[in-house]
Amino acid sequence: MTEPTVPVSVIVLTWNGLEVTRACVSSILERTTHPDFRVIAVDNASTDGTREYLRGLPGISLIENGENLGFVKGNNAGIAAADTDVVLMNNDTEIIQGDWLERIQRTAYSSPDIGVVGCRLVNAQGRLVHAGTYMPVPSYWGQEYPGDEKDIGQYSGDAEVEGVIFACAYIKKELIDKVGPLDEDYFSYFEDTDYCMKARRAGFRVFRCGSATVKHLENASTDLNRMDFSGTFRRSRETFLTKWKDQVDSRYTRRLTWHSFLSGDDLYSRISAKLLWSLDRAGVDVNLGFLEGAERAELADFMINDMKNRPRDRDRPQVLFGPAEMLERADGSWNAGYVFTPYDRFKPACVREMNRMDEIWVPSEFQKQAALASGVKTEITVIPFGVDPEYFHPGIEGHPLEGRFVFLSTLEWGPQAASETLLRAFTDEFEAGERVVLVAKATSSAPGAEVEEEVEAMGLPFDRAPVVFVVDHDIPAYQSGALLRSADCLVKVGRGAEAGTEPAEALACGIPVICTDWGSIAEHLDGAAAYGVGAAPATSPEDGLQWADPYYGELRDAMRRVFNGAEAARESAQDASRRVRENLSWDAVASLIIDRLDGNSA
Repeated sequence: MTEPTVPVSVIVLTWNGLEVTRACVSSILERTTHPDFRVIAVDNASTDGTREYLRGLPGISLIENGENLGFVKGNNAGIAAADTDVVLMNNDTEIIQGDWLERIQRTAYSSPDIGVVGCRLVNAQGRLVHAGTYMPVPSYWGQEYPGDEKDIGQYSGDAEVEGVIFACAYIKKELIDKVGPLDEDYFSYFEDTDYCMKARRAGFRVFRCGSATVKHLENASTDLNRMDFSGTFRRSRETFLTKWKDQVDSRYTRRLTWHSFLSGDDLYSRISAKLLWSLDRAGVDVNLGFLEGAERAELADFMINDMKNRPRDRDRPQVLFGPAEMLERADGSWNAGYVFTPYDRFKPACVREMNRMDEIWVPSEFQKQAALASGVKTEITVIPFGVDPEYFHPGIEGHPLEGRFVFLSTLEWGPQAASETLLRAFTDEFEAGERVVLVAKATSSAPGAEVEEEVEAMGLPFDRAPVVFVVDHDIPAYQSGALLRSADCLVKVGRGAEAGTEPAEALACGIPVICTDWGSIAEHLDGAAAYGVGAAPATSPEDGLQWADPYYGELRDAMRRVFNGAEAARESAQDASRRVRENLSWDAVASLIIDRLDGNSA
């Protein structure tokens, strides 16, 4: 594609803060490689030497206001002087990529209906603080996401977003000519969300350029000038609600109650969080029910916490996502049970509850057949578990061990786990001189024993390839992709039928996987990027139901095959990555849920 060469005016608004202004402007002038840009500095009556500094700089235009006009009127003065596409830049930003402007402009001109483009913003510590904005309901307290995360390469692609903050925002002249400059009913804050709303109303889309990253110190001018942030923010919020509340509310075209575990680090809470975001993006007004009795707890996720504050409504369709034994808690006008089993059958008591539902959702065809074989008569729909392509992709930053092939696994103990089989297979297969290691994540508390005691009791040989135990290392969930990207192969072998999301996440990262060839995960196995290990039928000592016990010899063979064919396995995993991210994103899963909601309401 031919690179656009559209002229751009970069508007930098200043109000005191000489040191941050100096860093901002000098970084623009010295590092920007775009062939056709100019800088327009707009000063809001600075008194700390900022004006004098700007007057002495060659190559910029300076507009000197006699008073502090605020963010909106100050920027509008620059827009009026531009007569080109513009980039609005806070004076507390700093350019860290020479081709930042080319990247953002490329996104802006990738489609004629894109009108506003923001970028990734990192703070002074290099943590990612902005990749887009959203307006949660019912607080209407605009938020940036992801908020404050270590930058590991998440949100690195171009994507349509609800909004972007105007600390760094590209606006096409065509859009300015159509809707005008920023709304001067605002002094500061909410004017960017307002403008994004106007852009969409005029037929333009708002995008994030994920390949461009700018440093942003956040509210530096507000702090330096001791501005009343809280008062200004609240007044702007009231102005925004007067203009846009009905429009924000109208984006919701469907209603749903989601009843699950929501406040922990368990599988249900993690999946719920991803699906709730995707459902909200798709226009589903979700309110929450809790299985763990945490209704009054303050949830860390602002969006989901806002959902918690929406009133309960039994007339909505309800999804209960949890153990089948808990389906008795479903109390909506229409109820779907979203369940799975570790066995080849559901327990009889669970089947009774499943047949009380209006519909049953399961994550795989295996789970559907298990439900049918158990005597479930209710309509059954496969709603698979997904992945978040923003956090699981081949560009996520990893930390591989140089010169060693890394198998990664999670060690658990108990009837459903097969950690003993994995440890014996690895230590028996690989000798001490081979450049390979097994990295095993574990928690120190296992049923009835400590990890060290469990491993020591196995009497593993000393003359073998190393096993590194990562015990009780608190890795934030959003960094799971970085851990996967640090490995060469994920090994996920167990006796249960449900493997959760980790194998698909590994494939999304371009990492090969070895899994038990039984249960839900078997649907991912292709023998090239995802290797299956045969399993023998086994009976659960707890429930007397059947699951599968992975074969020790086949696991050894699979690890050796991946190790010897590492390059081919990684290439196949790259191909699998594209398929998984496209077909199993949480947004795609949410679309399946919406189809079921629409079918119920038809």
